[in-house]
Amino acid sequence: MDDLISRITEKLEIMAVLMDEREFTKEEYRKVFPQGTVTTPIGEVKIGKNQFEKMADKDKGKRKGLIGAMWQTLSDPIIIIQEEKEGRGAYLFIKSFKKDEKTSIIVSVVVTIEKSKIAISTYKRKKQEMLKKIKTAGVMTYEKSHGASPTNGV
Repeated sequence: MDDLISRITEKLEIMAVLMDEREFTKEEYRKVFPQGTVTTPIGEVKIGKNQFEKMADKDKGKRKGLIGAMWQTLSDPIIIIQEEKEGRGAYLFIKSFKKDEKTSIIVSVVVTIEKSKIAISTYKRKKQEMLKKIKTAGVMTYEKSHGASPTNGV
């Protein structure tokens, strides 16, 4: 387990990319998700109906800057783990971003509803909190290899 955490910690540092920062408008949101879906390492994921509104409301509006990061995290995660969320299985897509020598972690939560994978939330988390989740996760679904090229926007 310590080897896994060391490996993931290293990947979160060296695979961190610049965040695709976008203006928080419906127009930008539609540019990023024109079909309301995104292709991920585990297949097609639909974007939940009210994601734009949730970004505006949650955490006193602090999620407004995450439109581009949500696409980057879903399409090119560093790791995907599974956990129980609200009584059902959820996938946590995890990606790191760097800005001014600081690394931040973005998580997108995807649940399966009626055989469709749906992104229901995207938020920032502390690295230690995510490493703890990775440690306790039942299943690691995906891990990006070191040779993969990072995504820097849409």
